[in-house]
Amino acid sequence: MRHRRPFGCGMPPTPTVVYPTKTNEVHTCTESEVKHIHPSHTTCVNHHLVKNTHYYPHTTSYQNTVDQVNVYGGPGPMQGPWNTPGNQPGLGQGNQPNRMPR
Repeated sequence: MRHRRPFGCGMPPTPTVVYPTKTNEVHTCTESEVKHIHPSHTTCVNHHLVKNTHYYPHTTSYQNTVDQVNVYGGPGPMQGPWNTPGNQPGLGQGNQPNRMPR
């Protein structure tokens, strides 16, 4: 038995042409959260002023003083010619001589 060729011009089959591989990229996306903390602080300062007012009240007072001195006539009459009645101060005006006991 003999092989028969199929219909055709009797040409051998053409070789297969292979092209370089075409690449396709498929992108996927995932998401993650990174927390960035930026703290801040506010301090409220309340100020209070104590105002000290000083007063200096002043009063004036008056005092009266009385001083007293007792003066006595001395040791008594001295002996001598000048010590005669009428030579003593105060005599002759109704006053008596001051006689202190010895």
